[in-house]
Amino acid sequence: MSGTLGIVAFVASIVLAVIIHEAGHLVSAKLTGMRADRFFVGFGPTLWSTRRGETEYGLKALLLGGYVRIVGMGDEGETTQEPLVAALPVVHDAEDARRWWTALDEELAHRGVPADLAVRIRDTARGSDPAPEDAAMRAALARALERELPPSRRVGDVPHRLLRGDEGRRYGDRPAWQRAVVVGLGPVTHLVIAFALLATVFTVWPQPTGALTGEVAFVREDSPAAAAGVTVGDVLVAVDDVASTDFAVLREALRARPDVPSTLTVERAGERLTLAVTPEAVETDDAGVIGIIGIATAPELQRLRPGEALVEAAVGAPSPGSPGGVVPMIGESVRGLVRILSPSGLGDLVAQAFGQQERDVEGAVSLVGAASLAGQIGEREGGLPVVLTLLAAINVFFFLFNLVPLPPFDGGHLAVVAVESTVNGLRRLRGRRQDFRVRPEALAGIAIPVIAVLALLLVTTLWLDLTDPIRL
Repeated sequence: MSGTLGIVAFVASIVLAVIIHEAGHLVSAKLTGMRADRFFVGFGPTLWSTRRGETEYGLKALLLGGYVRIVGMGDEGETTQEPLVAALPVVHDAEDARRWWTALDEELAHRGVPADLAVRIRDTARGSDPAPEDAAMRAALARALERELPPSRRVGDVPHRLLRGDEGRRYGDRPAWQRAVVVGLGPVTHLVIAFALLATVFTVWPQPTGALTGEVAFVREDSPAAAAGVTVGDVLVAVDDVASTDFAVLREALRARPDVPSTLTVERAGERLTLAVTPEAVETDDAGVIGIIGIATAPELQRLRPGEALVEAAVGAPSPGSPGGVVPMIGESVRGLVRILSPSGLGDLVAQAFGQQERDVEGAVSLVGAASLAGQIGEREGGLPVVLTLLAAINVFFFLFNLVPLPPFDGGHLAVVAVESTVNGLRRLRGRRQDFRVRPEALAGIAIPVIAVLALLLVTTLWLDLTDPIRL
């Protein structure tokens, strides 16, 4: 996979993850009867949009996220739908009557009424030949709705939309558990994506067992191995008279020969070669002086059965070579979030971006930096599974980031649901009305500094990734 392809695949995957996240909000809102009137990917100027039923779908210029607008979750630009009969314009004369029928067609389409049902409602209402005056036309439409509509089975279905409008469909009208599901399902989709990516990696590609083979994968420059002529791809066979297919045995033989001239037997292109090597003496804390020759060998790999792959994708594996699963990634992401969003973490970011502090290669990156890393990984042989694992880790981070219990995050909305439910529960026990709602002004007062911190995080990481990018 080329570096450019890695970047393109990374960006496309992030956009797809955003779409899936917002689709989680949209689908759960519709299933619980809420009216979602907008579903957009991106922010800023609208590039494209279309209306399907009562929801407008679209794409905006800045692909930095997305949103679903659910009626009752905010006040900006919201309109409340009345019952259909009451929503149509007033008729004063024959010209108004002609426009009234056009408005009826538009309203039926806007509320997502299937085309065949809309035709039946209109034809039934017109078939009664109402007089071109307001009361007669509304009465004819009411009779048509009574005749053509089946009974309403749930809040938000077509009969409910036509007969009762937005009654009971606003976000705040729904039970707390439904609001929590609608808000929480968006972040949860990132866990599903991460699990699917890791399950694919563990199923398709052989995974390390934790053991090492005798095949040389890396030779350090100016090392005893390089001086002896060891090359990547050689397979270690023997050290002096110690021969084994177990690399651990050969490694111990080399460690036992610090500064001792030795003979290394390797297999190269089907032939056996003997190379003269003198292991370098190195002092260690636990084993004293040992001999090393400056090589790294390839890990032992094995294919996992489907069940094993799913378990490893969920909880990881104890082997040190495993990229881990969703659960250990959650732990790593929690530690990363705490480190980045702490006052010292933000201070370090500012110092790295605009001061003299050297960049932390294990610190925060923007999506631009993550895309650059994906491109670098894609240039390497066998880079695709690593890119997929990187995408899984990013989706786990998105899951936790969205659950930060402060507005404007999804976690902030969940916190509001929890606070309102707790207060209203106490009011119920005291026999009081359960109408407590967190005031929007209070949420705005919290959201503004949170947005400021997010802006600082975005600017500093983007500046670092443009001026001092991380190189693998």
